[in-house]
Amino acid sequence: MKRPLTPRFALWLCALALQAGTAAAQEIRYITDNHYVPLRSGQGTQYRIVHRGLPTGTRLTVTESNEESGYSLVATDNGTEGWILTRYLSGQMPASDRLAALQTKYDALLGDEGSLRSQLVEVQRQLGDATDRASGLDRVLEETRTELDDLKRLSGNALNLDITNRRLTEESEVMRTRIEVLEAENLRLKESRSSQAFVNGALAVLAGVIIALIAQRLRPRPRSSSSWA
Repeated sequence: MKRPLTPRFALWLCALALQAGTAAAQEIRYITDNHYVPLRSGQGTQYRIVHRGLPTGTRLTVTESNEESGYSLVATDNGTEGWILTRYLSGQMPASDRLAALQTKYDALLGDEGSLRSQLVEVQRQLGDATDRASGLDRVLEETRTELDDLKRLSGNALNLDITNRRLTEESEVMRTRIEVLEAENLRLKESRSSQAFVNGALAVLAGVIIALIAQRLRPRPRSSSSWA
């Protein structure tokens, strides 16, 4: 003799069946490649269409999924809600959208490379100017030392002349320090440019692989011949 179901056991069975037919809420999905999918008010083609065609790449929030009917309850970012066939949903953005995002990132990197190149040219120009000024200061220093020797011979005011000599020597050292700083900045920009070129190459290879995968996916498959005479 079978024991009758208790109310608690019956409620537990209902909850288990509902959990098996309904997925977790608030999942993000996207319309898969090359589709315009209608959004309906219910789980079936007999229900009213609330949106005639969601294009490929549309971002949707999944609040409920029913494995038996094959439909999921979704909402668009602008608040439109309805049921859609679950097989049209994907956890990733379509390949074409990912490729477009990659192209945008690649273009931005090219812009950064142009900016770095401009900075490198400017630093090299400043380095050339500083080198010229340092050479001029070296000549002035040498001339001043010669004049200092002459003045020492002509006058006994050696203290003032020594102060002038030290001042010019300090100015020359300051210019040399600035040249070293500019040379270090020039080297850093060259290394940054080399790293940028490596990243650009890697992105170009990645873009080529994605394009090849997309082309292979879009290539029509040959029909299998029938074995019946």
